[in-house]
Amino acid sequence: MSRKRRKILTPFEKAEIMNEETVNDYMMRFRKIATSIFDWVNLPSSMDARYIEQCLYYTGSAALLHTEEYGFINTKAACQGDLTIYGLPSQINCYSYSFSDTRNVYNGLIEGISEDKNSEAILVMNNWYMIPTVATVQLFAQRLAEADRTCDVNIKAQKTPLIVLIDKQQELSMKNAYAQVDGNTPVIFGDNNQLDVKKIQSLNTASPYVVDKIMEYKKQIWDEFLTFIGLNNLSEKKERLIADESNSNNEVINMNLQSYLAPRKKACEQFNEKFGLTGDKAIDVKVRSDLLNIIKNEASSVVDEYGKPTEEKEVVDE
Repeated sequence: MSRKRRKILTPFEKAEIMNEETVNDYMMRFRKIATSIFDWVNLPSSMDARYIEQCLYYTGSAALLHTEEYGFINTKAACQGDLTIYGLPSQINCYSYSFSDTRNVYNGLIEGISEDKNSEAILVMNNWYMIPTVATVQLFAQRLAEADRTCDVNIKAQKTPLIVLIDKQQELSMKNAYAQVDGNTPVIFGDNNQLDVKKIQSLNTASPYVVDKIMEYKKQIWDEFLTFIGLNNLSEKKERLIADESNSNNEVINMNLQSYLAPRKKACEQFNEKFGLTGDKAIDVKVRSDLLNIIKNEASSVVDEYGKPTEEKEVVDE
């Protein structure tokens, strides 16, 4: 049996594959960060915090519920039914792999609350508008991938800044010579009988080196992404910042962080209320301790996960 020949990709096809792989790489990096910010505390062993964050990241909502078959579980959530007086769905379809069940949403309103723990579910929102994180992450990934690929092109332009015009009979000799250049051969020998220098012309296509500027642009995009998900991103040294600038940056970061934390805490409160969990059995969600300490040490009006202001500190020159 003859082997199938591997398709030879054109330069354009190779570039398209590299473009897609670069975007996917950034998407993976961002996903790892965005889904690791919060720590779910005291979840029943039958529930999965990883899957909660994954659902919130991709769809903007999730469900916490109790079933006769599995006990406490968490699933994806699709809103349906009429809206409540607060504009929230009255029902959600709780679904996952090989599981689907339509439940009334527990919302704390006296009317419609059931004592049957298997008839209602808790709606968990990624933010108050149930917007998936991935929607914005996609934009950041595309911008960074575009910057990376621009750097690749600019760097290659530094290596081959010329277009060589030659006689067709000299093409093979020139290709062999260029192969040695591309292989970083220190000395290249040519044959006078094969290369007529009078018939060789070159066009200068050199482009200015801009990789350093693009890398600075990438840093700005990264900082914007970190602010978006509520992580500190001050790339300047503290001594270069006045206290007001540092405080203002921390307030924006904290508000973004709280936009994700507050809806999650609300879901925990409803879950505990619905199923009568108190004390050590009550579930909760917190900013991971190491991340919280970084934020606290940065100064100002940043509040902790309980809404209490941290001690205000000035940023001074050392």
